Amino acid sequence: MIPIGFFLGLFGKKIFTATLFIIGTLVTFFVVSLIFYTTFLSSEQEAWVNWVVFIGCIVLGLLVGYLLAKCQRLGGALLGGLAGFMLGLALNTAIFVYAESEPLFWVVTIACAIAGAILSFFAYNHVIILGTSFTGSYLFIRGFSLYIGGFPNEFEIAKALENGSIDGIDPWFYLYLVFIIVLTILCAIV
Repeated sequence: MIPIGFFLGLFGKKIFTATLFIIGTLVTFFVVSLIFYTTFLSSEQEAWVNWVVFIGCIVLGLLVGYLLAKCQRLGGALLGGLAGFMLGLALNTAIFVYAESEPLFWVVTIACAIAGAILSFFAYNHVIILGTSFTGSYLFIRGFSLYIGGFPNEFEIAKALENGSIDGIDPWFYLYLVFIIVLTILCAIV
């Protein structure tokens, strides 16, 4: 997360085709893998089945990455949606977690993703610059937080909201959020 975030934040607009390819490949791979391994496959599957699914996810990810690199407006909309989704996660963790509502968590996250995708059609270059800057900064800081601690897992927060067992947010998260905002501004300027 740290090296991808660094390059995406600083050079995402300059190497936009490669950015779309990498993000399209990674996001597709992780989403399809998550769907398959959490719904269809069990831990008792034979090894060859897991390998076929794994390789299939890689191939599908590469195809989607290639498609997004060729269709840059579509890729820009998806990148805007991804940035909006990450912004929604940050907003939920910083503000809306205190409402202790799982439906609100998903409404805010999805609404931000849709807003980011729609905005990319009206302010394409600005959304690309801010989207790559924010996404890169988020990944960069989130990568460091995995070593340091204090940054709550957004999906564990959603589960805690579902179970009604949310205790609060670690105060270190707000420092991370300040770093993300400052880095986003610096990356957007660069």
